[in-house]
Amino acid sequence: METTTVLSSRSLQFYAITRKWLSDIEFYRTEVSFLQKLLDERFFTSPAADERKKIAQLNSELMIFEVEKNQLESSLTQQQKYLELMIEDIIPEDVSWLAGKQIELEKSVSEVFTEYKAVKERIFRALQKNHGVSEVAGRPLFAN
Repeated sequence: METTTVLSSRSLQFYAITRKWLSDIEFYRTEVSFLQKLLDERFFTSPAADERKKIAQLNSELMIFEVEKNQLESSLTQQQKYLELMIEDIIPEDVSWLAGKQIELEKSVSEVFTEYKAVKERIFRALQKNHGVSEVAGRPLFAN
C-alpha cells in the first residue's frame, strides 16, 4: 500500500514551479522543431550564399539551445522525481536542500530561456528581413 505525506507549502511550491518549467520546455520542443523547419526551408531555397551562411549560424545556435534545454530538462525531471519520492514518503522532506537546488534550477532556467528568446528573436529578424516584412500597423516588428 502506498503511503503519502503532506509536504510543506514551500516544497509543494517547488513542485508546482518545476512542473511549470517542464511544461515550458515541452512547448519549446514543439516551437524549436517549427523554427528548424523554417530555417531549413529558407536555407534550401535561398540563392544568396551570405543568407545561407547566416541561416546555418542561426540553426547552429538553435542546436546549442537544444542541448542546453535537454540538460535542463534532465535536471528538472530529477527534481520532480525527488519531490514525488517525498510526497510518497519514501524519502524524508529536506527543505533546505530543496531550496538550494531550486535556486540552482531557477538560475539555469533563466539563463537557458533568456538565451532561447534571444536566438528566437534573431531568427525572426532574419526571416522577416528576407520576406520584406518589417512593420505591422506602422510599428516595427522588432525594435533594434
